[in-house]
Amino acid sequence: MKTIILKSIDCMSSVVNNKTCKIKTPLLILLFPMILGACSPRSEFQISSPDGHITAILKFDQEQGTIHYMVQSMGQEIISSSPVGISTSRGDFTTGMKIEGYSGQTIDEIYQLPQGKASAYRNHANEQTITLSKAGEVLHLIFRVYNDGIAYRYFIPGEGEIEFSGEISSVNLSGDRFIYYGQNHPNRYGYESALGPIEGERMSNPVLAHLQDKNHFILMGQAATYGHYVQTHFQRKGASFSYSFPLDQEKVGPVRSLLPFQSPWRMAIISRGNPGRIVESYLVENLNPPTNSAFLNEDGTIKNWVRPGRVMWDFIARDGDRPRMWIDAVADMGWEYYMADAGFARRWGGEDSVAHIIDYANTKNAGVIGWAHTREFDTPEKAKATMALYAGWGLKGAKIDFFDNNTLSENPKEWRDYEDTQQSLQMRDWIFELGIEYSFLLELHGNTIPTGERRQFPNLMTLEGVDGMERRTKPAANDLTIPFVRNVMGPVSYTVVHFERCPGTHAYQLAMPIVYEAGLMIYAEHGQKLLEWQGRELIQGLPSAWDETRFLEGMPASHIVIARRSGTDWYIGGMTDEPRVVNLSLDFLEQGQNFRSLIFSDAAPDSMKREVQTFSSDSDITIELHERGGFALKLVLIEEGF
Repeated sequence: MKTIILKSIDCMSSVVNNKTCKIKTPLLILLFPMILGACSPRSEFQISSPDGHITAILKFDQEQGTIHYMVQSMGQEIISSSPVGISTSRGDFTTGMKIEGYSGQTIDEIYQLPQGKASAYRNHANEQTITLSKAGEVLHLIFRVYNDGIAYRYFIPGEGEIEFSGEISSVNLSGDRFIYYGQNHPNRYGYESALGPIEGERMSNPVLAHLQDKNHFILMGQAATYGHYVQTHFQRKGASFSYSFPLDQEKVGPVRSLLPFQSPWRMAIISRGNPGRIVESYLVENLNPPTNSAFLNEDGTIKNWVRPGRVMWDFIARDGDRPRMWIDAVADMGWEYYMADAGFARRWGGEDSVAHIIDYANTKNAGVIGWAHTREFDTPEKAKATMALYAGWGLKGAKIDFFDNNTLSENPKEWRDYEDTQQSLQMRDWIFELGIEYSFLLELHGNTIPTGERRQFPNLMTLEGVDGMERRTKPAANDLTIPFVRNVMGPVSYTVVHFERCPGTHAYQLAMPIVYEAGLMIYAEHGQKLLEWQGRELIQGLPSAWDETRFLEGMPASHIVIARRSGTDWYIGGMTDEPRVVNLSLDFLEQGQNFRSLIFSDAAPDSMKREVQTFSSDSDITIELHERGGFALKLVLIEEGF
């Protein structure tokens, strides 16, 4: 049984000898707080972040039986009064409720993941649980405030089946002047519409709002999305955003789950002054369940088969009928994986040939990942058979495509947002579980947006859900919105670097595997071209997992500069749409240490300047970026060589 230590309790009452007594903290309780019937009625609750900068105020209207919240940052209102509530077959928890109890706790834990923006993650928040009732049914509203945002979810105890008809959960932004970034809804091919400024009445999750008169940025979205519910999108009226069910959900059927039920988290990541706190945030991972124990060794570390890495891929570059050439290129680069796309087994000559090619890859210490269609995974039985086949061949993982197609219907492609429906998410859940059983790495395409699931399933290395290199022409604004919106939600399979398809210069492309983050960093260009490229000097040793991430400067759809650390090495990548001069302070480096830098910057669209310089934390760097240009640099401690 799970236990929770409460570090602060607003009101908890106990009846002893028919008298009401206040219970002092700390108090050990089991699961959710005891019902508080004897405290004096309370209609307002205030929860602050651990650093005190963000405050959420929850207000209960006793006449209407409704509950609303508002949010302040540094004392300034940024989210005005917004309703919460969910409608179910067990009760309509939107009006007519009563407060039965409330309690609070502080969450503070450290966990590790083998991929992501950091190697050590701190999950630190203050939490308030409000117990509500209506007609004998109970709803717990769980509300958290972090240093970088707020989140809430619904918990309904009991047993048996429950059905959901909708929510009134909303975010009402405060202010008068807004710019929104993201994708209008429904989007194209599973979140593959271009990202950038948007103005639609329906918007896909997540949405980044720039509150211009409040000097704040807020990323609104959903975290911890699994097959017991749906991925929502936003219905917008002015500056009011309401969480709405998928457009295709009605065609699939009602949303059903089992009790006890926990909804996904409704969340808002908050950044004052610039969007940097959002870019650096891993709030979505914090809101997900802990890592599944099947991934863990006895000492709590994650098993070594869950290995991030750099990937060569044969889909855009072609030559997929020459797997040994690709495997040799991976080995020459010192990378980890070769990804073989659609029809690989047929192209290679059948199952026996696949086994021989995998044997060859093993001699080169290169893992092979194979493509598959969701029609081979749309029932648990088919999914298990396909995963067993692939594992039997010796593949290290699967790229599973077309979650946006309902392969169980007569017209699989005639759907608007099928990837967000409960049916599609349930298929994804059993794929997650089978990935554990067969020690398989996962890359998903045509999928719903990730919402932090890699904390529970760290073999979920990357997902598409982005307008990436598969499309021949795309605006630079799309590329330059990804770090502020899409990549905040989880790893992104953009498939970086392709000299003909990318809208930017070679230096712009060299920055991509630094600016974008994914456990499997997949390169779209032909392996032989990458081996001959000037940028090989940097990408050959460029990690695909990081110890630390720093936002240095940028604005959505305009430009971005990000620094990432691996061990004692730092990598900085910058990309821009319009020409600009970037002036960087290196004051984030440790004092008293000197670093030697390797810098690549724009010379021409298809060539780069290479420089080697020495810097310290007192240094500044000035770099000129061309139109749709960029730069990439590596900083290495001089004491450790170069």
